[in-house]
Amino acid sequence: MHANSRAALMIVVSMTMISSNDAILKVNSAELGIGQILFIRGVFATVVFLSLIRITGNRLLSWSMLDRLNMARGGAECLATFFFVTGLSMLPIATASTLVWTSPILLTVCSALVLKEKVTLVRWFAVWAGFAGVLCVTTPFGSAFSWPMFLPLAAAAFVVLRDLLTRQLDAGIDSKYVVLSTLILVTVAGGVASLFDWHPVEFGHLAWLFASSVLLSTGFFLQIKAIRLGELSFIAPFLFTGILVSVGWGYWLWDEIPTTSMVTGIALIIGSGLYILSHQSRAAGKATRL
Repeated sequence: MHANSRAALMIVVSMTMISSNDAILKVNSAELGIGQILFIRGVFATVVFLSLIRITGNRLLSWSMLDRLNMARGGAECLATFFFVTGLSMLPIATASTLVWTSPILLTVCSALVLKEKVTLVRWFAVWAGFAGVLCVTTPFGSAFSWPMFLPLAAAAFVVLRDLLTRQLDAGIDSKYVVLSTLILVTVAGGVASLFDWHPVEFGHLAWLFASSVLLSTGFFLQIKAIRLGELSFIAPFLFTGILVSVGWGYWLWDEIPTTSMVTGIALIIGSGLYILSHQSRAAGKATRL
């Protein structure tokens, strides 16, 4: 199988896992607090990740984890996670999953305003098309609008901040310690939040949250492998399969049927995101050839 084909298959599997993780969190949010969910899942995920580090023969911890920018990045990830999971607990899963995918669009805006990168007219058109998609999904002036829709959008904004901080990290900081420090920060933050909203935990909750941690960590691992293996311009369309999987979970578990407006919004967000991602891939390729 060609490298791009293998990468695309990995992306489809990874996005299915990540969206399935979202469905598990939404189901459990009906009986457990948000901080409680993130704390329990975080403990499982941290133990699994530390075990993988030990198996590979690396040190469990590194002082580089305490780097100022790395800690700020972890803080941005914490806020993004809390906003998204809270929104997920209050919104249809397809709505939350679609709105958080506005991050590539917001990143383009921030790249122009903060990093002073040159943005072509066509890319600006993609940005405005993406925002039009957000309006179609949220229908801010319609009866379907609700304030929790701002939560996944806030999560997308903090994802952008996380990505901007990631670009500034010292190249000497190993990626696995960046991931580990983020896991620990989210787990600790979840633990603190859970003190104010703790509910009885049953074995079934633990089993599902363990499954969630495995799905999420494996999904992100496959995503990283795929991006390194294939061309982003080829695999970018498959990144949005997570939205379609979320729509499927929403219909199967909660009888959620997307409206015509929402389908239009999803198409606009996916289309603008695809153009932006493919443009970034071509720009990276030109830089490499130089």
